[in-house]
Amino acid sequence: MRDEYAEIRESGGQPGTDKLLEPPKLEVDRLHVLKGVLERLVTTLSERFREYCNVPSSFFVNQIESGNSWDVLESYEDSIAGIYYCRQWDSKIVVGIDRRFIFSLIDAAFGGDGSMPPFESDRPFTSLEARLTRSVFSILIPELESLLNPIASVDFELEKLETKLDFQSLGQTDIPVIAIQILFQILDNGGRMFMIIPQSALHPIRKLLERTRALDGTSVDPEWQKKMQDGLASSDMVLRGVLEGPEMTLDQIAGLEPGQILRLDADTKSLIALECQDERIFLCRLAQSKSQFALVIEQQVDRQKELVADLVSAAQPRPAPAADR
Repeated sequence: MRDEYAEIRESGGQPGTDKLLEPPKLEVDRLHVLKGVLERLVTTLSERFREYCNVPSSFFVNQIESGNSWDVLESYEDSIAGIYYCRQWDSKIVVGIDRRFIFSLIDAAFGGDGSMPPFESDRPFTSLEARLTRSVFSILIPELESLLNPIASVDFELEKLETKLDFQSLGQTDIPVIAIQILFQILDNGGRMFMIIPQSALHPIRKLLERTRALDGTSVDPEWQKKMQDGLASSDMVLRGVLEGPEMTLDQIAGLEPGQILRLDADTKSLIALECQDERIFLCRLAQSKSQFALVIEQQVDRQKELVADLVSAAQPRPAPAADR
């Protein structure tokens, strides 16, 4: 019996008595609150990354899945990662970005336009790339803390920055983890951001990360609902950016000729209205991507404010026409 126990320990496994003491594994599909936190996080990151460059970037939550720490860490070995300790959880987490993420961000930050293929190299990471990664984490971690604190108080402290991630970075024991993968895109290039959290850290707050859904008693045909959603989502819509032009009389418009220059009432910092079906939906600023003009979404149009402005404008008295003499 002792020989069998020693063999299990040496192989990295656990005997049946130890497995009985393990907390149950988390069901990722039930962690609705965690998914909501991550969705808000990627939206915030897209806005904050304008500090690095003026070209638009996007983040997308690609995967939230459970796995074993050794397998997950091994899949991200070509990355720079920060090992953070959370005192409230008494646990470490791993946050990192892979090589393609780093090279794509550097290319955009130093004036690249995305016309060249992304740089490929398996060389060791430089100190510049490590500092850039640390600055990315300085944006990511505070935002993550602010989103998690309303649910449960957390404080992540950086223990070390790993430029060569090892599969045993979370310890010499293979443990269950929640692996989160976020895709990053900028100038048609990009890479992966990841977070690896031990399930034992989230287990005490699992009830707070779950959301129960009340039954409303109505029955909906799932096949019809899917067809309806697919039909709406695949509808072709035309977006139009509108620049404010000068006010001209009909006589001036009739006198326009090819080659004549019209000065617009806008500059490089002016916001451009993005319209769909003659409805203003976003305000954008002009940018450039691959030698083409592009629009960077700055903010959503506040329809309530626009409605009030239209009502005020309509209520203002119009000047009376001049009397005939």
